[in-house]
Amino acid sequence: MKRTLKLLCLGVVLTTAILMASMALGRIAATDDYLVEHLADIAEHPGYLVRDTEGYIGIYYKGHGYPVFITNIPLASLRGRDRTEVEEGIIVWTRRELMELLEDFGS
Repeated sequence: MKRTLKLLCLGVVLTTAILMASMALGRIAATDDYLVEHLADIAEHPGYLVRDTEGYIGIYYKGHGYPVFITNIPLASLRGRDRTEVEEGIIVWTRRELMELLEDFGS
């Protein structure tokens, strides 16, 4: 009886882990597609500011006060230090650096 209960619990835990992993992978893939599709419109610029915009990661041209793009990456999904850096604002100098940073945040 105890062994059957343990196996049943293990099965539930494993099933839940598999479902959560597949959901996470789907979200990562969707975020990558979203970034590639929408960031293609952002022009090459001499500097970008990445910061919190209404609870999401926003992208600003350096020196401009309005976002040129707001990602679908919630600030709450970031690790502690990454979240703090975005709240303070991260400056990146090239579009390539911007893409790499956002891909890192989206995964």
